[in-house]
Amino acid sequence: MDDRWAPVLNELRERFAADTDVVEVEAYLSAKGYDRRQIGEILSLLYSDNAPSPTWGGADSEREPSLRVQGPHERGRFTTDAWGYLITLYASGAVTLNDFEQLVERALVHVDGRITLADVRALADDVGLDDGAMGGERPLIH
Repeated sequence: MDDRWAPVLNELRERFAADTDVVEVEAYLSAKGYDRRQIGEILSLLYSDNAPSPTWGGADSEREPSLRVQGPHERGRFTTDAWGYLITLYASGAVTLNDFEQLVERALVHVDGRITLADVRALADDVGLDDGAMGGERPLIH
C-alpha cells in the first residue's frame, strides 16, 4: 500500500461503514479537493483492503476476479461505451478473463486512436462473440 494515502484511508474507515456506497465516498473525497486520478487510487486501495478473501473449493473460486481497472496505457484509448461493452461481455460470462485481456490487447494493437464501441464489437465478432451471447437481438442482413 502507498504510505502517502494511509492517513486518508484511516480517515475514510473511521468516517464510513464498510458497506457505504462508493458514490458517497467519492463525493466526500471530491469535496476535500482530490482529483479523479487521486480518488480512483484512494478508492482502489480502500476497497481492495475491505474485499473479502476468496473461499477455496466453492463455485465462487472458479470465477476470476470481477473487477478490472484500466491501465495507464488504456485510459485514454477506450471510449466509455467500448470499455463498458468489454466489461459486460466478461460479467455475462460470454468471455473468460483471458479472452477479455486478449480482446483488450487486440484493440490496442489494431485500432489507431480512440477505440470505439464499433471497433470493439467488430473485434468481438471476429473471434465469434456477438450480442447473441448476451441475449441481444442482431438484425438479420440479407
